[in-house]
Amino acid sequence: MFALHTGASGLTTYGEAMTVTGSNIANVNTLGYKGNRVNFHDMVATGIRGTDAKVGKGVMIGSVQADFSQGNMQGTTQTTDMALDGDGFFTVKDPAGRTFYTRAGNFRYDDKGYLATTEGQQVLGWQVDPATGENLGFAKPMQLVGFSDPPKATGDGMNGTGVTLAANLDADATIRETEFDPTNVQSDMYNFSSTVNVVDANGSEHTMNVVFRRLKDQPAQIDPATGQAIPGTAHTNRWAWYVVTNAGEFGGTPGVNIALGGGFADFTSNGRLLKVTNGRFVQPPPPAGTPAGQPVLPQPPVLVESPVDPNIGMPQVTLPYGENPMIVGINFGKGSNPMDPMDARTGLDGLTSFSSESKILKLESDGRKAGILEDIEVGKDGTVQGHFDNGQVRSLYRLQLTRFVNPGDLLRKGENMFEESITSGKPLQGSGGKGGFGNVRTRNLERSNIDLAHEFVKMIETQRAFQSNAKSITTSDEMLQDLVSMKR
Repeated sequence: MFALHTGASGLTTYGEAMTVTGSNIANVNTLGYKGNRVNFHDMVATGIRGTDAKVGKGVMIGSVQADFSQGNMQGTTQTTDMALDGDGFFTVKDPAGRTFYTRAGNFRYDDKGYLATTEGQQVLGWQVDPATGENLGFAKPMQLVGFSDPPKATGDGMNGTGVTLAANLDADATIRETEFDPTNVQSDMYNFSSTVNVVDANGSEHTMNVVFRRLKDQPAQIDPATGQAIPGTAHTNRWAWYVVTNAGEFGGTPGVNIALGGGFADFTSNGRLLKVTNGRFVQPPPPAGTPAGQPVLPQPPVLVESPVDPNIGMPQVTLPYGENPMIVGINFGKGSNPMDPMDARTGLDGLTSFSSESKILKLESDGRKAGILEDIEVGKDGTVQGHFDNGQVRSLYRLQLTRFVNPGDLLRKGENMFEESITSGKPLQGSGGKGGFGNVRTRNLERSNIDLAHEFVKMIETQRAFQSNAKSITTSDEMLQDLVSMKR
């Protein structure tokens, strides 16, 4: 009689084992799927009459163990497709606030612009400090669609911000005879010009022209009291620079170019930059010999030298854009001091004045307009970098990865999801490639780790075991029939 029950336990157990094998085979193409294997146990043992031997009364499934070995990588073209190469899970949260874990990284954007699974669970990540690259606060759903990059005004020169301009100004350029009129700048008033875009605090872009005018050499002024030359008043190889814009941007006559500021650049005889100074416009005095009280026709303002703010270290110009005028710093180079043998400056890192054509060597502005996110890239550590239509690239989020001491005891919830259990251990969070976590591979998906050939072998073994147990039942039945027949 016991043999019948033993065979029946085998039929039940191997029928259920076939369900596990069938599930593995059915999920051979399921992304991130981790296969199961059946661990068999014998049932409670019973003694054999007349001996001390013990034998099992049948078989049962002791446990179904998950196999978390790495699946193969499948390349894709989607930046939202991600795979984990190594230990860990992506962390997601459903609309009800429940947290789940998955290895399937075929993510997309939901209707609110959050990175989410195909079933709607939102992927969790930390915001990233743009200055330090460190994680900020607690992990939360990552909203990416519609993410904007705020505008940045062109700097005032503090800490090296603002406009950087390096150029050669032709030392053989012709001296312009037309006086420079800052209220109506014409092309015959300067020798060379360059154009750069600057951005105000609201993100509006404006065109700023920097023009250069070669000046006549000036002998030193004589002190009438001493009859001696006044130091620093002689100028050779000197240029004036002006910042010129369209007056229409400030409520003036559209199309008329006006100079809003400027200064002077002095060079050595061999074309190296000595220094660049600021300037300010002043009204010139009446021409010499003008009788007292006689009306004088208005003269264009003239540029006079003024020092550079030592706390800034470069010239500045004020541009009256909007309600709050913006101050822009312009870096023309560090200059040099040939008279000081300890001065390491070369005078070659910005403006120069050699006998060759005038040309721009470098022209940059650190201001930027507001930008809208166009695409993302994900690094090995899970850092999501945003590529914006204003040309900026910056870190936005870092994926929160989770691992467990005993992942085999996680609860399978369907839809490629796992949930924490009492025996799985507490979740441990971290970033890709650190603290035992695998690397994140973007434009890849992890395939199922099912070995189809191995599963077919297990299926055959299970089928044969089922048939053998069925045969033990029929054999036991025949033995019982023989026993009954003996009574007859």
